[in-house]
Amino acid sequence: MMLLMISGCTKQVPPLSTPKKPSCIIHPSSNNNQPPIKERHEPLAVEEDDGLKVVDGGGADEVVGEYCIVDVFTDSMFLNGDRIKLIKNLDALPWEKRSLLKAYENHTELWNSQQKAEFQKILESDKYLSLCGDRRYYDNLLFTAEEPQVDILHSILLLKYINNLSNGCMQWVSQKVTNENSARNIPSSYLLDMIEKGAIVERLFVPFFPRQKSFRVAVREYKKFKEKIGSPQELKVRRIEIEQIKQTEEYPSYQR
Repeated sequence: MMLLMISGCTKQVPPLSTPKKPSCIIHPSSNNNQPPIKERHEPLAVEEDDGLKVVDGGGADEVVGEYCIVDVFTDSMFLNGDRIKLIKNLDALPWEKRSLLKAYENHTELWNSQQKAEFQKILESDKYLSLCGDRRYYDNLLFTAEEPQVDILHSILLLKYINNLSNGCMQWVSQKVTNENSARNIPSSYLLDMIEKGAIVERLFVPFFPRQKSFRVAVREYKKFKEKIGSPQELKVRRIEIEQIKQTEEYPSYQR
């Protein structure tokens, strides 16, 4: 069962490496004057989900401050694993959904187990500090066991992560907005084709992170400072410097 979260429900977000069990799930379809989604009565997908509090989206104020997850597939309960319908109902930017639809019309399942493991290690440590405002997609990945949702989540996270790495997340750092980066100068269809062909995930990132030494140094120092519980203001200053490096670097053309 896909788990749900609302934007106002993430004040206590756990570290990436030690995900906290969510305390509630929210049905977002009860927002915007839409009828609430009925709770399913069959067993949940994973044992750890037992005992979660279920509330309608309209009752979100009751759980503000708790750790909740929103289903990024806005109507996934009733789509019965139809990957095309799932993508159309994915809370993503138009160009991202178009890229996914094109890929999944040709490929049933893009990610093999080794690729998933490689990519999840990058996401877990946020290796290139490019998860930015897309944390909720990673949350869905952590607490979802169903296919093809898991496969689609890996694909959308790849597009978003590399896009943020290529263009920076300056707006997110300053204002903590979602969908902060609409840029799309990444060869998204080609990247997903490479996944289908069994590419090593780490190599897909090579053309997109700044090659100057200052980027790697800044990322390493930022993570060390964060582990020491540095001041929020200093962390913000250091993070903005990293996003500026991303934006100013001239990236090589990505050749097939």
